[in-house]
Amino acid sequence: MVSSGASGLVSNGSTGEFPMLSRDECIKVAETIIDQVNGRIPVVFGASAPSSEKTLDFCKIGEDIGAAALMMLPPYYFPLSDDEILKHYEIVAAGTKLPIMLYNNPGTSKIDIRPEVVAKLAEIDNIAYIKESSGEISRIREIKYLAGDKIEVFIGADIIFFDALVAGATGVVASCGNVVPGQMAEIFRLVADEKNVEEGRKKFNKIFPFCAYADGNPQFVQVLKTALNILGKPVGPPRFPLLKLSAKDREDLAERMRASGLC
Repeated sequence: MVSSGASGLVSNGSTGEFPMLSRDECIKVAETIIDQVNGRIPVVFGASAPSSEKTLDFCKIGEDIGAAALMMLPPYYFPLSDDEILKHYEIVAAGTKLPIMLYNNPGTSKIDIRPEVVAKLAEIDNIAYIKESSGEISRIREIKYLAGDKIEVFIGADIIFFDALVAGATGVVASCGNVVPGQMAEIFRLVADEKNVEEGRKKFNKIFPFCAYADGNPQFVQVLKTALNILGKPVGPPRFPLLKLSAKDREDLAERMRASGLC
């Protein structure tokens, strides 16, 4: 991942199956990644939990193991009001010195951190980033309009990666980046650094068949693990209750990978 041009890594995020890991496993996974990265790029620690108290526990873990920042969903399971979302992040921000990346993924958490709430949270000093995974490109412009430069917007929906960069996103926290890190790093360089939008568009269109299949797929963990297996980089099966892809889904995935020039 590092040699492919990734600017940072996330440990214990959705693709890392964080809900399936024990506390000790979360620590071991993150420590292993931080050790292997060896300071070359920052490692963000996923600190999502169903309560403020448990989130603070994960924040302490992130601090102790040397994470560069913390990424967290709002507490999930119970529906939360905007005031409850604000209160949660106020508590957490006061309890850690690390920069915080808000994680808005209403498709999984069932809780939406609306742009108006993001703008209020951006006033808190160590809330510095948001991973916006709603898939709505307009969210980027709306957050930037309401919060200005007080928070950096990373996109979490790979299918709109290119469009998000053009719209002013800082970058992408990419699940597909586990499979195509070099291609996504090149697109970022072309669009964000070199302002070569047309060449970036061509590169993105090339990997679009794969990204479109994986992004938003309810079996995205299985899809990404299977894709790595197809590429000869096996990372094991998903944890139960997640099941392996069916033979048909595996062939559909392989076809998308062939269309993207990956195999």
